[in-house]
Amino acid sequence: MTTKQSNFLILNAIYLICIVVTSVVSFTIFNDAVGSVAFWINLVASYVAITAIWIYVRYIMSNLEQVKRFVPGYTALGVVAVMYLLCVVFYSLFTSIAHLSFRLFTLVHIVTLALALVLCGIIIIYIRNTQRQEAGMQTKMVTLQLIEKALQQLHHTLGNPLTASVDEQRRDVKSLIELVRYSDPITPDSLIYNDHQILLDIELMNSEIATGEGVNSERLAGQLSQLKHRLTERNRQLIASKS
Repeated sequence: MTTKQSNFLILNAIYLICIVVTSVVSFTIFNDAVGSVAFWINLVASYVAITAIWIYVRYIMSNLEQVKRFVPGYTALGVVAVMYLLCVVFYSLFTSIAHLSFRLFTLVHIVTLALALVLCGIIIIYIRNTQRQEAGMQTKMVTLQLIEKALQQLHHTLGNPLTASVDEQRRDVKSLIELVRYSDPITPDSLIYNDHQILLDIELMNSEIATGEGVNSERLAGQLSQLKHRLTERNRQLIASKS
C-alpha cells in the first residue's frame, strides 16, 4: 500500500469518526428535541459541512501540485467550508427554541448554505480563470522559446556550410537569437499569430537548408533580414501595446 493510499484511509477514518461523534453528541445533548424537524435540519447540515471539508481535503491531497500554484484561492475555499461548519454548530445551540420561530430558523440555514455555495462558486471561478490565464501565458512563453530553439537549430545547421559565404549569415542568426532571448515573453493575443508564423518560417528555412542541396547566400541573407525586421517590429508593437 502506497503512502498516498494510507493517507486516504486515515482521512476516511477521521471522516467516519467525525460523523459518528457528531451523531452521538447531537443525540446526547439534544435528546429532548430528537422528534423535531429543527434537530434533523441541524444534524443533516452538520453532515453536509463535515462532508464538504472531507471532500476539500481529499481534493487537496490528490492535487497538491496544482494547489501549490493557487494557494490563496484554495485556502479561501477551506475557510468557507470551516466557517459554514462553525455556523451550523452555532445554530445547533438554538435547536430547543427553534419551535418559536421555525421558519426563521430554517431560513437562516438555507441562507447560510446558499451563501457558502455562492462564495465557493466565485472562488472556483477565480481559480479557473487564473489557471486559464497562467496556461495562456505559458503557451505564449513556450512559443517564444520554440522560436529561439529553431534559430539555434538554424545556427547549428549552418555550422557545416557547403560554402564559406554563410559565415556572415551565421552571425546574423546569432544576433537574432540574442534578440529573441531578451524579448518580452508575455505576448499579447494580437501578436500570437505573428509569433507562430515566424516559428513556421524559421522551421521551413531549417528544412530547406537541411536537404543538403546547398545554401543560397543571397536568398538566406534576404530571409534573415526580413526575419530581423519582423522580430523588431514584433517587439515594437509589444512595447506599444503595454505603454
